[in-house]
Amino acid sequence: MKIIICGAGRVGLSIASQLSLHDNEVTIIDNDAYLVKKTTDIYDIKGIVGHASQPDILKKAGAETADIIIAVTDCDEINMVACQVAHSVFNIHKKIARIRNREYRDSAWSNLFSHDHMPIDTIISPEEEIAQSIFLRMSVPGTTHDMSFIKDSVHMFGFIASKENKLAGQTVDDILLSQKHLNFSIPLILRDNKDIEIHSNTMIQDHDEVYVVCPRTNLMEILSQFGNKNNIYGGNIVVCGGGAVGESVCQAIVESDRFKRSNLIMVERDVTRARMMNQKFKNVLVLNGSALDAEILKEANVAKASVFISVMDDNESNILSGVLAKKMGAGYAISLNNNPLYSQLLPERLIDAIVSPGSVTISKILQSLHHTHIQSVQSIRDIGIDIIEAQVTAECHVTNLPLSEVKLGKETKIIAVFEQNANEFTVPNAKTIIKPGDILLIMAKNKNIRDIESLFSFPVRLF
Repeated sequence: MKIIICGAGRVGLSIASQLSLHDNEVTIIDNDAYLVKKTTDIYDIKGIVGHASQPDILKKAGAETADIIIAVTDCDEINMVACQVAHSVFNIHKKIARIRNREYRDSAWSNLFSHDHMPIDTIISPEEEIAQSIFLRMSVPGTTHDMSFIKDSVHMFGFIASKENKLAGQTVDDILLSQKHLNFSIPLILRDNKDIEIHSNTMIQDHDEVYVVCPRTNLMEILSQFGNKNNIYGGNIVVCGGGAVGESVCQAIVESDRFKRSNLIMVERDVTRARMMNQKFKNVLVLNGSALDAEILKEANVAKASVFISVMDDNESNILSGVLAKKMGAGYAISLNNNPLYSQLLPERLIDAIVSPGSVTISKILQSLHHTHIQSVQSIRDIGIDIIEAQVTAECHVTNLPLSEVKLGKETKIIAVFEQNANEFTVPNAKTIIKPGDILLIMAKNKNIRDIESLFSFPVRLF
């Protein structure tokens, strides 16, 4: 597929890094020559320097034969005009735009983006998507990563193995047998941030990141067995960073009944922004200062924080403030970070969870690009593994076959089957029959995504 990405900032770079892995012909546009060169030097894509909304620039980028345009510059208006030009001049089929201003996305103006006016097929707001991801992560404390599927009926989440949670030193079979009253499996183990081959006798080592997939009904019991025992629904919640993401996180916490007993504290370095947040959130203590200042963290009472969230604009500041908070006694520390290198801090429990802006954004975009049989596609941080939620149809070659007769690639696994009629979650085995209407969770390396298309005989037209 031929894809044009408008904007080579953090969001555009993340999208380019993922789409370039899937045999797509990607071209990126930005008026900053340095950003274009940086992106094209790293990834196997083309680059055009210029304004993304100009027809001549879009033409140079190959708009006449492009299938998709993804406009994610920092300016809403440029993104909207780029999509309008893509539609009116070049007849590009799929148009996705980043629109940050909530006024544009107000339901009162929903007709603005209809086919007859400004035809944008999918609107994304990365800041709000990231904030929602962080808020949902707070609901599963003790986990390094959490994903929900099938309308929140199934979850997949990771723990760091240790002697304290009794995961380290046991085999996979030991753990499953000891908790056989719970319906779950262990489809993925990361060791040194790389996935390892799993067998029933695989011994889990200290600092391994162990992923569990289970029905929502068993989630809290599994969390109590292996997760963080801290009570996050009381005490202090500290949010460092009062930008768009921090504002959205605070808004979600304030509106949630689950956190009504919590004291919410925000730390923001910019005095003007701090005053703005102070005016907006009347019951939030807003401190003006640096999250890397020990005195400010003491004033925020981080030592008694049940949750510490760092969502500033700088990767390193987010990580360092999270590590400091953990050292000072914070219960559960979540940091926003786009650099996969820092995932190495998770096994040492120097920080509890890292939310990747790139992974969150690309998951949203993948969902908007998929074929109707693909319900969602979610990435596990930046390690090259996707979890695909797909509905089985009568036309699939695998329909009514036992799993033992389905030829799966070595790097592709069906990790869960959800029977919609019975509302039943199943951990599949060799005898499991795949039936029409079933929803499958498929774990695959993103480089092998086309294997799924061939295997199930329906197009996984992600791009």
